[in-house]
Amino acid sequence: MHEDRTTALSPAMALLPLRLFLGVTFVYAGVQKLSDPGFLHAGAPTYIGTQLHGFAAGTPGGFLLRTFALPHPELAGIGVAITEILVGLLVTAGLFTRVAALCGMGLNLVLFFTASWHTTPYFLGPDLVFSFAWLPFVLSGSAGQPALDNVAWRPSAATARRTSLRPPEGVLTEEDAATSTRRALLAEFAGAALAIAGISALLKGSYSAPRTLTAGKDSGSGVASNGASQGTSIGGDSAASSASSLPSGAVKLGPASRLPSGQAATYSDPADGSPDILIREPDGSLKAFSAVCTHAGCTVGYESGVIVCPCHGGEYSAETGEVIAGPPPSGLAPKRVLEAGGQIYAVPS
Repeated sequence: MHEDRTTALSPAMALLPLRLFLGVTFVYAGVQKLSDPGFLHAGAPTYIGTQLHGFAAGTPGGFLLRTFALPHPELAGIGVAITEILVGLLVTAGLFTRVAALCGMGLNLVLFFTASWHTTPYFLGPDLVFSFAWLPFVLSGSAGQPALDNVAWRPSAATARRTSLRPPEGVLTEEDAATSTRRALLAEFAGAALAIAGISALLKGSYSAPRTLTAGKDSGSGVASNGASQGTSIGGDSAASSASSLPSGAVKLGPASRLPSGQAATYSDPADGSPDILIREPDGSLKAFSAVCTHAGCTVGYESGVIVCPCHGGEYSAETGEVIAGPPPSGLAPKRVLEAGGQIYAVPS
């Protein structure tokens, strides 16, 4: 009789790939924040303050952000990024796994009740999925898996000298040694997280503003900055009319020649000063939309014919402004622009 020697994988080992995924992803999330030149730069499309304001608006978890994060957005952003890196390192190595997983789950739950709250349908919001992915490790830690938590630490002379848990009689038990060693490792991992955060911040480079148009009612000015072409554009008017027939309140943005085909630029809306995005279509026509992402308030950009949100991957149609991918709950509001006498004008809505 043939004997089946196939050994089934234990449930604990089956969770190892998930644990490594969560750990590496959290490290990456922290590094990505700190290496973004605009993350701590007020006015940048990815500025943490703008994101927090968007997360707090109309969400059940908004009071947490208004109380603890919005008063000091840069500090909150740095703190979250370093926490993500530390949690990721601990979970990957399997050290204090349950505590680290609980912190990770807490972060994702806060994001679910803020950043992902308006995502429809709800199961498209990644933070809810991450919250449940953390749950097995909150309940059982890294039991049955390769992990530092499962190493049988034995007393050593170095550990005995370092420990603050030595009993009065001077005998260091194996349990005391394990606790002391794990705490010493935790301090080393915290140092590693700070080092990774520092390196990420040093490598981010300087912030370069996106291409902009400067409004002026009396005299036009051209594209001001040399940043990458970004913007949000959607259904606007394009017209070739004489300057004398311009609509009331029209604001000159700059020479039409400064915005080539297939490029985009942001400008301040003449009605309320909020950022708008202007796009020159391949056929030469102009379209403009609000540049404020409807998900978290980040300023959108224009890449490869699509309007994109640099914060959370939302995408909008450059033709209609409708959502085509990601978490934004609604499309971008169209704005009115026109071209006359070799100049581009924004018309208040």
